[in-house]
Amino acid sequence: MVTINKLPGRRSVRRLVVAATGLGVLATGAVGCSARPAQDPAGGGSSGTARAAATAPVPRSMGLRDAPNARDLGGYRTADGHEVRHGVVYRADALNHLTPAEQRTLTEDGVTEDLDFRSPAEVATARDALPTGVHRTALPVYDPKADLSRTMATLIAGGPAAQQRALGAGKAVRMMDAYYAWLVSDPAAGKAFGAAARAVADGRTPVLFHCTQGKDRTGWMSAVLLTAAGVPRTTVDQDYLASNHYLQAANDRQVAQLQAAGKLKDPALLEPVLGVRESYLDAAFNEVKAKYGSFDGYLSKGLGLDRATERKLRQRLIAA
Repeated sequence: MVTINKLPGRRSVRRLVVAATGLGVLATGAVGCSARPAQDPAGGGSSGTARAAATAPVPRSMGLRDAPNARDLGGYRTADGHEVRHGVVYRADALNHLTPAEQRTLTEDGVTEDLDFRSPAEVATARDALPTGVHRTALPVYDPKADLSRTMATLIAGGPAAQQRALGAGKAVRMMDAYYAWLVSDPAAGKAFGAAARAVADGRTPVLFHCTQGKDRTGWMSAVLLTAAGVPRTTVDQDYLASNHYLQAANDRQVAQLQAAGKLKDPALLEPVLGVRESYLDAAFNEVKAKYGSFDGYLSKGLGLDRATERKLRQRLIAA
């Protein structure tokens, strides 16, 4: 795996309950999640066979203390020897705590488009703090019939016993695997991701997309773009798993707060929800194959991209 350098600073401690995933799952923080051994990429799925680690650059942090998972998607090598352009697409976590100096970083990086995957409820309590000249577009990816933020808040209030019943014995991991399959199969999610892909393809200036922690909805969108550009799955995994590093310090502090308040006994119960694992990305790629037959089928049928848009997207992402 690629070695990732430590950031100089971390996000200030936030409120204990925030929306963490596309369904608004709790993001109180958790101990850092170590990446599992890479798995066989056949069919985008898991076979237990270790993937060979590919050479990949360190993900380029934007250096935002209050959005530590904000980074440039550029610099990765494609299977045919090209490179994803730097300064074209940025992925991030929530931008609601950006200071004026951090907002200037967006301006200096030329970002003019902010694509926000968060639900209306997430946005209502944490509006993006954007500099003048950056236009926000709401592309919510969430299931209004299954708002897990309320469920998780109830579990935290219910204490360790309630958390053990709902999340123990592998239930949290299964929940997240199912969530990633939903990201692929849900028509509304596909429309939002398709709109984001078209915004990147048609963009003339840098585009940034984000959710709350920048790991699930944002993680899948990043995997889609890198795969569409021809980046090998091993490298896509490395970019995806880097969220565990960038979010770790703030998550650790917040878990300590919950434990001190007596609201959490076993942080391991929340770890599957608050970190990322290769099995989650495997679940998404497996759903792509099961529902659409191939990644190309997902781009055309799931995201609604025509061939001309797919070509523009690759041209926009790949350095000549």
